Amino acid sequence: MANDQYCEEDQRAVSIVAQIAIPDKSLQQGKNIQQQHLLLHDAIHSAIIPQVSGVFNQALIDEVTEMLGREMGKHRASVQATDSPLCCPICGRHATLDFVRKGYYERELLTQWGVAPLAVPRVRCVCGHSPTIPFSVLPAYDRLWSDMTGLSLEFVALSLSLRSTVAVLERTSGQAISIGTVQRRVSRTMRLTVDALQQKLRTSPPVILLDGIWGTIMEATGEKKRDKRGRLRTVKRGKKIPVLIALGMDPLTGVTTVLAWVQGTAEGIEDWTRLLTALHERGVHEQSGLRLFVHDGCAALETALGIVDFGPVRRQRCVFHKLRNVGRAVMGSEGMGRTEKKERITAVLTDACAVYRAATAAEARDRAATFCTTWGEREPKAVATLERDFEQTLSCYTVQEQAKAAGQTWFLQYLRTTSALERLNRDLRRKWRQAGAFASADGQTAAFGLVIRRRQQTRDVTSGDWLDSILADLLSPADVKTKLPIP
Repeated sequence: MANDQYCEEDQRAVSIVAQIAIPDKSLQQGKNIQQQHLLLHDAIHSAIIPQVSGVFNQALIDEVTEMLGREMGKHRASVQATDSPLCCPICGRHATLDFVRKGYYERELLTQWGVAPLAVPRVRCVCGHSPTIPFSVLPAYDRLWSDMTGLSLEFVALSLSLRSTVAVLERTSGQAISIGTVQRRVSRTMRLTVDALQQKLRTSPPVILLDGIWGTIMEATGEKKRDKRGRLRTVKRGKKIPVLIALGMDPLTGVTTVLAWVQGTAEGIEDWTRLLTALHERGVHEQSGLRLFVHDGCAALETALGIVDFGPVRRQRCVFHKLRNVGRAVMGSEGMGRTEKKERITAVLTDACAVYRAATAAEARDRAATFCTTWGEREPKAVATLERDFEQTLSCYTVQEQAKAAGQTWFLQYLRTTSALERLNRDLRRKWRQAGAFASADGQTAAFGLVIRRRQQTRDVTSGDWLDSILADLLSPADVKTKLPIP
């Protein structure tokens, strides 16, 4: 019987090994289908690239025709001379009749369809020298076209790392791309971000949410050392810093706009004062429409709000943070188990949430009194937490009534919490965690700017439209750009 049992076990083992050793027919069929798809992809690519090259070449010819003021093969004597965008660097001539076509030179352009071989037209001045042609469809000294730039910026805004972005672009185009190529494009967007944060505002959002996030940034230590290749490098060390953010909100539609952010040192009074000063310098105050600040009750922020004069603007303590603190203050009874304490926390929070479901401030005060009576003896710390600065959690009702008197409808969910800013902070934290530690403040500004711009697109804007202004800025002539300070 024992031998028979061993034989059955051996047979089962042999059967399992055979199943592993013999490839599954369905798997083999899948590989064959995949190979067919790859062959089809190569065939489509081979058919598309000549069309892409043809379109680009025709666009380049059309630009040269416009600059010369005459079609190819048309004699100069048959047209009248006019000013041309072309200018000879030697003799300074810039009339259309001073230039003639002078063949082509070969160049490759990397697009999302693949590498497109181009025949770039040349022109020659009557003095014999060839000026540089300022093509608008062809970037100078850059083998990536604008569609690849747009993809790289969108991937970075989606919190992909530079290395992952390069991997996706390489798979899309079939060509090797360096990390530095993508990094330079991201860094060039910093100027646009800073410029947007420095523009004056004609009207202020009625509600501004204030909060901060923490992360690591690399900071120079003042020391230098040589790397493996013998190059002298600056020694940097990671340092935790806060980024303080001000988010404007329309209390009717819930549409939000980032108004300012600053990189601080300790989230103290000086840092918050810098942020509030930046808001004030943009034209944010009571006379321009500001009615309410919403924050989590930071003491340093409260002090800073007393330093920067915005006028008679009310302050609202975030209800969510208040309820979270109430839940944390629940102690439970002696000998209470984990399940029982969890039930106690749920019961306390249910009653505390009912306080802020009131339609008016007076009703909220009555419900708060009921809450204190119900839980005063059993959970004194939770009751004390609710009572602390309780009136500041009711400012939203006063602001809503003032708006109603002015004929406007403002919704309480946009007036009493910083939830909209917390959602933005979640996206910024995701980007910060992906980066680990930003190598510089400029890099952080550029990365955060992309994340914020992508997130701020409204429902009326189709996906990708947020890139239009950024690409337009990157494609503008470099000589008109100026370096601006980071926020």
